[in-house]
Amino acid sequence: MNREVLIALLRQKGIYSPNLVEKFDTFCDEVLETNRSFNLTAITDRDEFYAKHFVDSLAGYDFVKDAKTVCDIGSGAGFPGVPLALACPKTQFSLVDSLRKRVDFINTCTKKLNLDNCSAFHARAEEFCASHRESFDVCTARAVSSLATLAELCAPLVKVGGSLVAYKGRTLAEELKASERAFDILGLKTKTIAEYNISEDEKHFLLVCEKVSRTPPQYPRGGNKPKTQPL
Repeated sequence: MNREVLIALLRQKGIYSPNLVEKFDTFCDEVLETNRSFNLTAITDRDEFYAKHFVDSLAGYDFVKDAKTVCDIGSGAGFPGVPLALACPKTQFSLVDSLRKRVDFINTCTKKLNLDNCSAFHARAEEFCASHRESFDVCTARAVSSLATLAELCAPLVKVGGSLVAYKGRTLAEELKASERAFDILGLKTKTIAEYNISEDEKHFLLVCEKVSRTPPQYPRGGNKPKTQPL
């Protein structure tokens, strides 16, 4: 079972405890129960949930564990933000999503989990950036837009010297090539590409980009332009 895979991963990272596993179990329960009345995830098989939500989210652990502040853009039901917050209790996580119901769900869950290093905010990334510009050590994003769009939404939130950690699939090479101009404009530079698998037939990548210079103040653009007119 993938719950055992999760436990093995937590042991490998040196952060295993029965209490931590219990919190992962509780979060799974909350997502699947709420999913009956409000669509949070297409994954309803519990075993698959542990692999595709928990193990996948924790792939970014090594790149956020030493950060003081992390912003997770487009958190949805709380991935990867909540699993990473559970694994990194000394790091403060800000989860941003544009749908109020998802944000309310995350904040309700974090209270039940006594997860005081994690808060969710109802806002579009462009709006959130207006009051949090270049204030995070790391920005994470999973299953959010093309890389060029993602870079424009996330780079302005990251401090110079900080990192963007993007969870990507098989199209990463194509997206990287299409994002070269965006990276140059926004002050990003590819630092690491880590390949990992959560099942035999699913290849995933973590793209870690360093923020090497300040993002020009006109970015991110409003009017949904990062998506409709990517750099």
